[in-house]
Amino acid sequence: MTGQGGRGEPGGRPTRPAYPGPMAYAGIGMMNAVLLLAGGALGWLADTALGTLPALLLVGMLAGLTLGVVATRAELRRYRR
Repeated sequence: MTGQGGRGEPGGRPTRPAYPGPMAYAGIGMMNAVLLLAGGALGWLADTALGTLPALLLVGMLAGLTLGVVATRAELRRYRR
């Protein structure tokens, strides 16, 4: 059992991924920041086009936050198995 990246054993059974290092957590943080900013930017663009500031900005940021939580949960599940 090598434990490197879930390559698997010769028998075909996948191994557990190695413990994530600090760069994995930094990547998760960057992903959350990008999703939050992208949601906010899309909401702001929609708000300026429709003149409803700040309603869609808040909706976009909430959507980005939700996507960030879902993506973080999926990423961390890879290391819990």
